[in-house]
Amino acid sequence: MNLDDSQISDEDFIRLLTTYHGRILHYVCSSISNPSHAEDVMQEVSLAMWEKRRQYNPDLNFFAWMRAFARLEVFSYYRQQAKKPRQLSEIALNRVWENVDARQHLVDDRLTALQTCFSRLSSEHQELVSQFYDETFEVVATASQLNIQPSTVYVRIHRIRKILLSCVQRQLSSLKVLA
Repeated sequence: MNLDDSQISDEDFIRLLTTYHGRILHYVCSSISNPSHAEDVMQEVSLAMWEKRRQYNPDLNFFAWMRAFARLEVFSYYRQQAKKPRQLSEIALNRVWENVDARQHLVDDRLTALQTCFSRLSSEHQELVSQFYDETFEVVATASQLNIQPSTVYVRIHRIRKILLSCVQRQLSSLKVLA
């Protein structure tokens, strides 16, 4: 397939979609409290974006473009749910989103700080933390693999978390000094 200069490849589009999925899901969850419904809305966001992918201009901010789709799909969700009681109005949703938008830079700063601090951990600590947050994590199997007691796994995770917290706090305080 021959793409003109104003289009990105399907692979790059999917990569961007995947990169921002978690942030947009957080955005959707700020408006839809039911996680299952929020995931359904995210499916609709992804589908709508895929259908309109040829209209995306790579010079534009992909996250902002994706967020616009999310807003439209949340509004659509609430229109479909209109017969149910206690639904948020568009005005209320916009206020929630304004609040989320205003705080997004804080989330971005924290994520960047965490990524920086995580990269400074030893490879063994990185591996242990990654395993710990994996859905398939089993403390007994990990302890056996490391030839330690299961309680020691929890102690190590606790210590690593403290190291990460301290590092993130230092990173964030240095950002405040620079701001």
